[in-house]
Amino acid sequence: MDWGSLSDRANSLMSSYNQTLRGEDIEEAIRILSAWYSGLPSGSENRAACANSIGLAFHMRLRHSNSIDDLEQAVHYWSIALESWTSGSPYYVPLVVNLGGMLRRRFEWQGKLEDVERAIMMYSVATSSCPPDSPYRHNLLNNYALAVLSRFEQTGDPRDLDLSIQTHQECLLLRPPGHSSRFLTLSNLADAICVRYRDRGNVDDLTSAMAYFHGALEICSAESPSYPMILMNAGLALRYSFERNGDLQNLNTAIIYYSIALTTCPDNHPTRSSLLANYASDLCMRYTQSGDINDLEYSIELYTNSLANQSPTHAYRFSSLRGLATALMSRFDVYGVPEDLDLAIIHIASSMALCGPSHPAHITVIMVWINCLIMRYKTRGDIADLDAAVEHSEAAIHFCPRESPNYFPLLTHVNNALSARDVPHHHISNRLFAMDRADALLQRYFHEGGMNALDHVISFYRDIMQDLSRDHQAFSRALIQLASALQARFEQNGNIDDLDCAVNHYRTACEVCLPGHDDHSAAFSGLGNALLLRYQIFGPLDDLDECLVRLAHVVEARALATYHPDYPKDLTNFAYALFARFQNQHDITDVDLAVNYLQAARDHPNQSEGRQILTHLATALSARYDEREDIDDLQESIKLFETALPMFVPNNPHALHLRRNLARSLQKMYAKRQTIEDLNAAIAHFEAYVTISPEDHPDLPHTLILLASCRHMRAKAGKDDDGFRNALLLLAAASGKLPEAHPCFFPVYHLYITIFGDYYRLTKDDSFLEKAFQYHQLASSAPGVHTWDHLTAALRWRTDANVFHHRSALEAYKTSIKLLDRHVMATPTVSGRYKALLGGILRDTPSLAADATACAISAGDLELAVELSEQGRGLLWSQMSRFRATINDLRAVDDEGCRLADEFEFLSAELGRRQSDSSGIKTATETLRRTQQEEEARQYRQVSSQWDAVQGFAHFLTPMPYNELRAAAIAGPVRCDAIIITKIGPPRLVPLPDASLMGIATLSDDFRNVLRNTAGVGEEKMREKQLIPVFRRLWDAALAPVVEVLLTIVPKGSRVWWCPTSKLTSLPIHAAGPYRKGASNIPNVYVSSYTPTLSALIRSRRQNASKVASNTPSFVSIGQSKPNSRTVEAELELVKSLVPPSMSCSEVSGDEGTVSGAIQALKTNSWQDLPLRLSDIIQAEPENPEFAFLSACHTAVGDKNAPDEFSGFRGVIGTMWAVDDTTAHLMVKEFYGAMALNKASKAVDKDKVPMDQRVVFIHIGA
Repeated sequence: MDWGSLSDRANSLMSSYNQTLRGEDIEEAIRILSAWYSGLPSGSENRAACANSIGLAFHMRLRHSNSIDDLEQAVHYWSIALESWTSGSPYYVPLVVNLGGMLRRRFEWQGKLEDVERAIMMYSVATSSCPPDSPYRHNLLNNYALAVLSRFEQTGDPRDLDLSIQTHQECLLLRPPGHSSRFLTLSNLADAICVRYRDRGNVDDLTSAMAYFHGALEICSAESPSYPMILMNAGLALRYSFERNGDLQNLNTAIIYYSIALTTCPDNHPTRSSLLANYASDLCMRYTQSGDINDLEYSIELYTNSLANQSPTHAYRFSSLRGLATALMSRFDVYGVPEDLDLAIIHIASSMALCGPSHPAHITVIMVWINCLIMRYKTRGDIADLDAAVEHSEAAIHFCPRESPNYFPLLTHVNNALSARDVPHHHISNRLFAMDRADALLQRYFHEGGMNALDHVISFYRDIMQDLSRDHQAFSRALIQLASALQARFEQNGNIDDLDCAVNHYRTACEVCLPGHDDHSAAFSGLGNALLLRYQIFGPLDDLDECLVRLAHVVEARALATYHPDYPKDLTNFAYALFARFQNQHDITDVDLAVNYLQAARDHPNQSEGRQILTHLATALSARYDEREDIDDLQESIKLFETALPMFVPNNPHALHLRRNLARSLQKMYAKRQTIEDLNAAIAHFEAYVTISPEDHPDLPHTLILLASCRHMRAKAGKDDDGFRNALLLLAAASGKLPEAHPCFFPVYHLYITIFGDYYRLTKDDSFLEKAFQYHQLASSAPGVHTWDHLTAALRWRTDANVFHHRSALEAYKTSIKLLDRHVMATPTVSGRYKALLGGILRDTPSLAADATACAISAGDLELAVELSEQGRGLLWSQMSRFRATINDLRAVDDEGCRLADEFEFLSAELGRRQSDSSGIKTATETLRRTQQEEEARQYRQVSSQWDAVQGFAHFLTPMPYNELRAAAIAGPVRCDAIIITKIGPPRLVPLPDASLMGIATLSDDFRNVLRNTAGVGEEKMREKQLIPVFRRLWDAALAPVVEVLLTIVPKGSRVWWCPTSKLTSLPIHAAGPYRKGASNIPNVYVSSYTPTLSALIRSRRQNASKVASNTPSFVSIGQSKPNSRTVEAELELVKSLVPPSMSCSEVSGDEGTVSGAIQALKTNSWQDLPLRLSDIIQAEPENPEFAFLSACHTAVGDKNAPDEFSGFRGVIGTMWAVDDTTAHLMVKEFYGAMALNKASKAVDKDKVPMDQRVVFIHIGA
């Protein structure tokens, strides 16, 4: 019989075996082929073909026999065939596929890594010679990828893992949908990606693997021999999901998969042993969750069966032995049967013998071995077991790298061994070693995360605390670590109880740890950092203040030991807290201090957190540049950012944030120097951020906005039309990623305004201008931002409307004044409002109210002009009195009114405190902070909406409409600039053709110059001579037209209230006149009073008469301490002699006559004779102000930056410029005698009191 006939006969027998599984067929085929092969000469051309056929026959029988002998024979004959068939042979590639698969199978059986290495070498050669269109290439790639993954699992080389995944992906392309083996590649690829997830922890890998497994299961028949393997691997992925998120449903589903797989997996299936082991592992894991002993018993049974299916040298036998040992230990814990413990030690010892120090899983086996030895020592007391545990622990910890995920679990086992060996059992000091274990667990959490681990840590520390008294040496350490763990859990789940509990524990530790205690600094530092975290999220300013005190204490305590390794960290913590306060209060001193401390931390020889220090320092310098515009700060900021950036891996969240801050600093540098290289560098960093950042990153929209801003800058510099369009596209992309009502819409609107405005300037296309103004309106009401942002947007709208003469100018003014009112109201304290006004708003927009009024007059809306003038002037006192009067009136209504008042005061203060957003925490804590603020805002609105139900409170905290403002004229007409308001009828506009802002300003300067240049003794006549022309000019420019109209409304001798604005507030309107023979000056025409606002005058008249009548008025005279004390004492005695007997009278003078002493007196007296400025009175917040006589110099003059801001009592007499002591004495005497300023100024002896001193006093209020 020739070779062809014999080959056909053998193939026919093998085909029959495949269909019938009759053993006789395969035996006959092997016999025929073996006999023929033995008779062939060594050089026969049929020798290789015959050896290949024999190998196929043994491989066919191996599938059902699972016999190592069949495996060895297949490897033997295929190796012979490979010696003859080179890479040029058509049989080479399929032979390599088959032989490589057998070598990998033999590796799994015997654990010899050289088999895998040989297979990989063959696959590599074959892959390079196999053409892309070869029908065998997909099988070659599949087996190549499996072999490389096997090697990775033995050596841990990450290159093998990446190559395996890459090769599987290439194979998948060659097995498109519909391919008979596609399900296998889907499963194998998923398995490799799962291994990468276990190695690197990227959750996206786990998600991707599950998708591939589901795809494989959908197209794989349940009858396929591969079906059990795919179910098993899918179950593994579900187990990993459970380990990550703690969802027990994932673990239950994995166990169901294993159960189904086991019913379809024959006893001799190559996957069966792995399936049994994984099934057992998940049951054991579920036992630890549920405590169901049946799971544990079945787990032990499955592990035992798995081992029975493995050869003694099987590659994964060590894993089954380790699992069985762990399960037996768990059962020993339940029943205490000694045989379980002994078997566990035998099995783990066998596992260690198979898994040497070079094996990636060696550490995990060591840890089980250590626990088994410690358990046997505790049970039987054999010190040799404990010595062995310690020896293995200390050896393992030395070669286990700290970055390994096994490091901290191993450290826990080391501590267990040490605690058991070094201390007698049940000794109280065991708690110290138990704490070592807890510390190790806590460090493991900080290293690898996991809420379950953290919960366990907290439970462990709490158990420890139960056995420690307050004076125990370990008490403070345990308490500090417990607080640290609670704080860490808060940062994960946002439960405020955890953070509050952490703060309380730190406080207790501070009480216990007196100076000199080992834990003193740790306690104070921990408390400071926890308070700072609570401030950043929930906003209580008390927490920020205390945080600074605690952290400053730590820095001061370290001042004598600056070499301490924690000193740089202490400096950094304190600097970070100072920077947080700067962001809240904008006190440049804080950022200066923060920079100094961060620089000291950076330069310290023991600093170990360089990249964080550099990042914080760069951020602080960039913020300081915004305040001072010192180019050195900005240059240093950029340099530090560039130094810190390479210290982070590119996709690290801190690196992304740092890159964006660097780009922002470069953008600022371009704005300063106009150097295009700076702008290009900023754009490059923003683009890198966008490329690296995940699509769903919460900061991506903001970065797109910043990138759009840079692109717009570059387009504007080059007049590049495409650049403008590109910026607009980026803004549209950013907007598309933002959820509804997101705060980032505010910068989007702002940038749209800028781009469309510049586009209009470039093209003169009116449609772009209209778009810009549409976004102006949107920006001034954008959701989720502070009132300050809304206000700046409205002021920008106002400016642009004036520049472009846009029809929306009046609306912009109305919005600006409304938002100014709202912003000042949101500031929690009166002193804070005063500082906010003078420090920023009115400094930059001193004529806002006047400009708004002028705009309304130009539009012909006089009633609106009155309202705008009223709203924008006297803002501070209007806010305070509007709030106080309404709140107090409401409290007097009933119990419900009292409740509403209290609740509103609390919420308004809390919301005001949240106006400053401290940058920092871009995690769940930021959402918490925003959620709480939104909840408080909701409560605020809810309380506010209830005012309408209380009769008489419909306009609570809103500016008065005109129909109420004109009630101020009930006792006489009032003038606001050139508008006269009377009780009845519309406002009357009086044109002032001879008045202008510049002219009034010049007149004001001339008036002050006269007073300054003629202040000497004996120059009174000269002063009067020079003042008369000033008073005459004032009359001609502003007063004559007004008085002319007034005389048609009210008769001479009536009382009028003047409500001046801007520079007119510094001029004595009440003293103006023609000063010509036969003509009447103002004092001879009307009795003049002033009011800062109409609403202030109305409120002063609405004071509760019954309340005033029911209280006996009290009077206090205050003499400020100064060198000429005799004059002060004389005036005080004079006033005291003039006070009616019915009024109680007191005095504050001498050393108590300070501003603070005077302010305290304001709290308890309704009538005062004071040497204070009205700005002092405003900040004092008097409770029941009735009347004040301010007899010192300049007491009725407002701040130069806020000339409209002066008010306070129901009635005030003050001085507009310097007053002579003698004059003051005479005027005080006449006033208290007549109780009328107008009469007093006329009654004094004109020879003794010069003209300027007769008109220096003015009356303000009702």
